[in-house]
Amino acid sequence: MKYLLLIPDGMADWEVEEFDSRTPLEVADTENMDFIAKEGACGMAKTVPEGFEPGSDVANLTILGVDVRKYYTGRGPIEALARGVRGEIVFRCNLVRVENGVMADYSGGRISDEEARIVIEELNARKPYDFVEFYAGKSYRNLLVVNKNFKDSVKTFPPHDITGREIDRYLPSGGELASLLRELMDWSKEILPEVTDKANMIWPWGGGRMPSFPNFEQRFGVRGAMITEVDLLEGIARGMGMDVIQVEGITGYIDTNYRGLVRGSVRALEDYDFVVLHTEGIDEVSHEGNAELKVKAIELYDSKIVGKLLNKIDLDETRIMLLPDHPTPVKVKTHVAEPVPFVIYGRERDEVKFYNEKSCRKGKYRLMNGLRLMDLLLKK
Repeated sequence: MKYLLLIPDGMADWEVEEFDSRTPLEVADTENMDFIAKEGACGMAKTVPEGFEPGSDVANLTILGVDVRKYYTGRGPIEALARGVRGEIVFRCNLVRVENGVMADYSGGRISDEEARIVIEELNARKPYDFVEFYAGKSYRNLLVVNKNFKDSVKTFPPHDITGREIDRYLPSGGELASLLRELMDWSKEILPEVTDKANMIWPWGGGRMPSFPNFEQRFGVRGAMITEVDLLEGIARGMGMDVIQVEGITGYIDTNYRGLVRGSVRALEDYDFVVLHTEGIDEVSHEGNAELKVKAIELYDSKIVGKLLNKIDLDETRIMLLPDHPTPVKVKTHVAEPVPFVIYGRERDEVKFYNEKSCRKGKYRLMNGLRLMDLLLKK
């Protein structure tokens, strides 16, 4: 038996008024995900434990069976695992655009990988402290490493949560480390405009020390591989001892290389017992707050990912689980901690006919702790 886990980031949503109080998932034409629902069994999964922010880091770790109350240290150090970077304290470092004191664009105009790399090189060439180091990632998603043992904690905010808001109340706070981060942010405003016209400031957040996650194969007895468009999931995979399959031409948006993602998944299923395919585009348009575009993004995912996979894999020998990691409602343009709809194909069936938030609430599994999902999928 092979196992395929599909995670369309941020796909779940709230009812949208202009859609006659339906969610984007209800409005979208999703015949392939509906097929999985009709032939499988559904439920709702709580992927963000109480007391945690609804980030993709926490939610995806929970889906993969990692108890974040024991193992989570921050988003930055997880992404560092993907880059082979280590340090005392690691922050995710967005390249953002701030206009008149307001967070105008958390993604720095979707700055290209190459242009972002040039920005990072310039920051390192002119950095004010030897114990500070910047590392290039993908597009606006980069890293800031602080190799100094600060004892105090720091509170930071994800920039995608404050789009359109004045940034003053969301600056790092807490002590000496927070003061350093604010100093670096101010310093970066002098440098970035000299290098690019897309981003004009760095925004460090999600900092922490390097984590140690349980090994996936040792725990569940299957050899796993990850295909993803973002460093975060690559870091989770590497931290759990899973292999990472690289796909050319991926963008992390709805113009990504769908064919390459499908081809990579099909090939990975030939070599591995368990394959995760995580895609980012739906979450990105959700952060933009565009309900119509989210419907389009969901339909693209259904036809170009799910439909193609159903046609190419052996459905009699493959068990499939499909779920977003968290909801990203277009109304608020950010993540929320509510349960997400999930379906599992290849074990048993229930009476659900459509894959969406309302239908899955009526499914066989009702409401499930996200930490139990891997046991459900991989149970012999």
